[in-house]
Amino acid sequence: MNKKEKIILFGASRGGENFIKHNKTQYDILAIADNDEKRWGSLLEGLKVINPKDILKYDFDNIYITSQWVDSITYQLADDFKIPLENIKIPKKSSLKESFKPFEHVETLKFARESLCKITQFLSNHNIIAIVDSGTALGIFRDKDLIKWDDDIDFAIDSKDFEKLISLVDGLRTILPKNEYSKWKLEVISLSNDDVCLSLELQSSDLNMLKEFEISLQKRTIKDGLSHLDSSAGIFYAPALYFEKYERVEFFDGFVYLPYKVDDFLTFMYGNYKEPKKDTSIENYDNRVVQKKRNIKSFDVSKRVIL
Repeated sequence: MNKKEKIILFGASRGGENFIKHNKTQYDILAIADNDEKRWGSLLEGLKVINPKDILKYDFDNIYITSQWVDSITYQLADDFKIPLENIKIPKKSSLKESFKPFEHVETLKFARESLCKITQFLSNHNIIAIVDSGTALGIFRDKDLIKWDDDIDFAIDSKDFEKLISLVDGLRTILPKNEYSKWKLEVISLSNDDVCLSLELQSSDLNMLKEFEISLQKRTIKDGLSHLDSSAGIFYAPALYFEKYERVEFFDGFVYLPYKVDDFLTFMYGNYKEPKKDTSIENYDNRVVQKKRNIKSFDVSKRVIL
């Protein structure tokens, strides 16, 4: 009988929680390290959240980084604790998400399309342009649909409109699609007390009838000719022109806004985006800033549920 790989996770986030749910039988997960001292001593999926300084107290095989700040954490592990790079692992993006490929499920895909169009229309009615971003933009431009093996929907919201977006959450909640299996959880994510993302998490009472997925409306700030994705704390950026303007396109029973010069944007972000890649990690993004030191801002992540 093969022994399970003994691992420690680094990142007591939703990604870490999902990794545990998907892999609890595959690995012997010993603990979860996190830089946020407010989480130390708490439990996530029954596992203790520890101070990174306590990692070396454990007899582990590898450390899996379940946070978007993979470079900063890799630097911390290698520099502070002398963990060999071969023992630091970056899991695939899909293992950090609620569901595996929810858009392969026909009814969930229809639900997601409707959600995308209704959010775009609602915000447009309130003079907010929600531009589809990242993999959502890729699917709509390349495939004329959401990518079947994707797992979320990404919107970019200009920083000047983000406070207004938060003020509209009650109205936004009323227009979100609903059925007998669905429930929406709305949550604001902040970095160092700065609101950077409105998360709309679809929860399902029957995963055979409706899969779960997340919609992220993320703040982008334009500065010095660049559009910075604020929730990434410096990891992701793009030339500002892609988000200073937009391209409206029809999408099923509605419309969406794509980044300006979308072909150039997708090339900047993914390289050869026309070649589909079914399973990626954060390291596969061409527009990622590789951080060579610890990102202190990433230590202070907070969330508040909007009831």
